[in-house]
Amino acid sequence: MYKFIGMVKADYGYEYEPLPDNARLMNGERTRAIVLITGFLGIVFGYALLLVKQYILNNGETVINKPFILLGSALGALLLLLHEFLHLIPYPKNSTKIISIKGGTPSAFCSAAVSKSTFIVSSLLPVLLGIIPLILFMLLPSEYKVINTLLWTTGTIGLASPANDYADALRCLRSVPPECKIQSGKGGFYYFRDTLSRS
Repeated sequence: MYKFIGMVKADYGYEYEPLPDNARLMNGERTRAIVLITGFLGIVFGYALLLVKQYILNNGETVINKPFILLGSALGALLLLLHEFLHLIPYPKNSTKIISIKGGTPSAFCSAAVSKSTFIVSSLLPVLLGIIPLILFMLLPSEYKVINTLLWTTGTIGLASPANDYADALRCLRSVPPECKIQSGKGGFYYFRDTLSRS
């Protein structure tokens, strides 16, 4: 069940499901360096595709209309709500999935336990908001400059905006055994072995 609870304060407390006694806090943190590097690489990749399309595929002919970059950026910001919705799709259908604007930033929350692979898919699913527009951008003829601009801008933002999510997926890959479940709790993500199927 999806719930949109609107704007809440940055210190708003979600209701967490109980954790088993053997739950352990996921190792590591979202280090600022990893977040900055992955976000920067998303932007670099977007610009690299722009250069390829303009200078290799179109002989240097301009493929975007710069005044529409601002509109594309606004669309990319609006898609952050969809970004949060995509995080919640892999979670169990009968769980409560909350979307909010927490402290001025779109936020997704679900405290159901999921497998390691499901957690990684949930973390990386919003990358589609970068991949799909950029594929369309590369396929669209160069004369469609306005649409090209919107696709390129939203796609580049879509690749850069999951910087925190890349960091979470990396932490999970490095510290969580494959047979474990992962669940949100106070203080972060916890993992534990569970013989019962909970997701």
